[in-house]
Amino acid sequence: MADAVRERILAALSDVLYVDDSDFTSGDETDLRDLGLDSVRFVLLMKQLGVDRASDLPQLLSENLSVAGWIRELEGR
Repeated sequence: MADAVRERILAALSDVLYVDDSDFTSGDETDLRDLGLDSVRFVLLMKQLGVDRASDLPQLLSENLSVAGWIRELEGR
C-alpha cells in the first residue's frame, strides 16, 4: 500500500513541481519547500491527489512537508 501511495505522491509532485528522483537530496525526507513548494502549488497538489480541502488532511499534510510525511498521512485513507 505504501508503495502505491508513494508513487501517487511522486507523480503529483512531478506534475506540479516538475521534479524527479534526483531532486530529492534527502530521499523521501526532503523538505518539499526546498523543491519549490509554496501555498499555490500546495493547493494544486491537494487537487492532484484528490484531497478534500474541507477535511483535516490538508492541515495534517502541511505539518510535515515531505514525501515520507505524506505517505504516513495518506496511507490509512
